[in-house]
Amino acid sequence: MSAGTELPEAARFLGSLADGARRGEFLVPREEDPRAPRPGAGGPRRSAVLLLIAGTGLEDAALVLEERGHALRSQPGQFSLPGGGIDADDPSPVHAALREAHEETGLHPAEVEVLGAFAPIPMPWRDQRVTPVLGWAPRRPRLGVQDPVEVERVVWAPLRGPGSLTDPDRRFRGALGDRAVGPVFDLPDGVFVWGFTAMILDRVLTELGLEGTPPGVPTVQIPPAFRR
Repeated sequence: MSAGTELPEAARFLGSLADGARRGEFLVPREEDPRAPRPGAGGPRRSAVLLLIAGTGLEDAALVLEERGHALRSQPGQFSLPGGGIDADDPSPVHAALREAHEETGLHPAEVEVLGAFAPIPMPWRDQRVTPVLGWAPRRPRLGVQDPVEVERVVWAPLRGPGSLTDPDRRFRGALGDRAVGPVFDLPDGVFVWGFTAMILDRVLTELGLEGTPPGVPTVQIPPAFRR
């Protein structure tokens, strides 16, 4: 849908989150890190991820996550949003995010209403820019692992209720030794989300009118299995 198109009535609960995507705003404002690698001759690597929220209200809404393949060289076993690199023949970050989601989870583009794409986020310590694409579906599409090398499993994280992204018993601040690393979501069934993905999820909750990770929550050390 274009920026001037009205949101579907059932997606109105997405409110300012959808408005920001339609205007191409920054979801997570981030200063360039002076210690980060300088872009190579071809410029920074470009990626896109799909923020797919299914449901018709906050009470039944959920967001899709992937457990990365355990044999991957980069971040094996960590939880992330569907997505990947923008190929030369991808006409846009939206196309790239939908293509990657289809290759990884079997999501058919016709099952998703694309509400917009946020501005690219520079990733800390990497020569990379990631564009979050916001998608919505009135009900959860049937998804599953399509590439067992890239993806170990696909899960839905509810936004509200026990075991959800806003369950106070599931929210923490993360640390690597004495270094703070931002919000952490320790969800049921071993779904442990931290780092860049947790930062995005925390901002999504705030934009939806759900409290981001509040100050004073306990700090946990990132388990070694999720640091790779």
